Amino acid sequence: MDQPSGNLPNETYINGLLDNDQSVLEAIYADFFRPVVHSVVASGGSEAAGKSFFRTALVEAAKMARTRELTADFAFPDLLNALATAHFKDWLAERGQAAETEEGQEEAEYAVKVPVSEALRATRATIDGWKKREGMDEAGYPLWETIRRVEQNFAESEKPRPKSNFNRNLLIGLGLLIAAWSIYVFFFQSKTPAQVYDDNFSLPQSLMSDLRERYGPERGNDSVSARPNACEMYLQQADQFYKAKDYVSAQAVLFEILEDSLTVCHSDALFYIGIMALQQEEPELALECFSKIEDIEHFGEDIYWYQALAFVKLAEYNPLLRDKAARAIERARANAQDSLRRMQAEKMLKQLSR
Repeated sequence: MDQPSGNLPNETYINGLLDNDQSVLEAIYADFFRPVVHSVVASGGSEAAGKSFFRTALVEAAKMARTRELTADFAFPDLLNALATAHFKDWLAERGQAAETEEGQEEAEYAVKVPVSEALRATRATIDGWKKREGMDEAGYPLWETIRRVEQNFAESEKPRPKSNFNRNLLIGLGLLIAAWSIYVFFFQSKTPAQVYDDNFSLPQSLMSDLRERYGPERGNDSVSARPNACEMYLQQADQFYKAKDYVSAQAVLFEILEDSLTVCHSDALFYIGIMALQQEEPELALECFSKIEDIEHFGEDIYWYQALAFVKLAEYNPLLRDKAARAIERARANAQDSLRRMQAEKMLKQLSR
């Protein structure tokens, strides 16, 4: 990613949103992503909430530009800060909660006039539809796809690169200290929902190999669960995208299973859409998918497990949901047949306890 310019005129940013210009979006992420995320965190949100509402702010800004609600007498970073924090606070209000600013942190004031609550919620509803592959013919959808692609590239560019010039003995000593500390933290120390989630969430290597493990080698060949060839075609196509980590495209293929009314493999599609939604920090979509799965025989235990992780992810956004996440983990523990998973759930409960 190019180095941030930091001094582009407002017109360039706004025209970039209107024209779906990836290079401008990359500059926006480089210049404004961290300050805006910090503003949401200062309003009581989590890092994950900051990322989510930064994306929402970009969509809202483009919407305002299309309806000519923006003028040239504002600072673009102020616009993004105002829209992101407004969406976060309205999202909390929609759930009957109030934002809590950090101790000693004064409420930020912006010169930008943000849309009313009804308009903010309409934008979030539109984005929720896009996540489900609905409303893709709307004006802002191509921008949404570019935003997600730019954010993925931005996240990759921020990953720290390993250092290789340390003295070997020093590295060994540091490694031992880190290992000892990790053991202590792993087993004894309380953790945040974000840490608990990161420690326990993982995806299968392949959709098709996961299905073979669930159904056995005769999957779909017996008289009870005969599956149309279209199911296999869609699942194999989705698996290709999935193994390439193109989760948006993989989900789009799986949504076609639901649209084609291939009932026998609806549970397959819903389960994998759900776990990929978690990978993309969309726990609400994941919970919606898991709630519709009817094949309890093949997915039951994992449904409870990933539902629990979805609630842990929500608690990362909103600390008030921590107790609800703990109850979900308890349900997953009670329904786990695997002794190792039960132990894992018990450890998660201890780490979430205050």
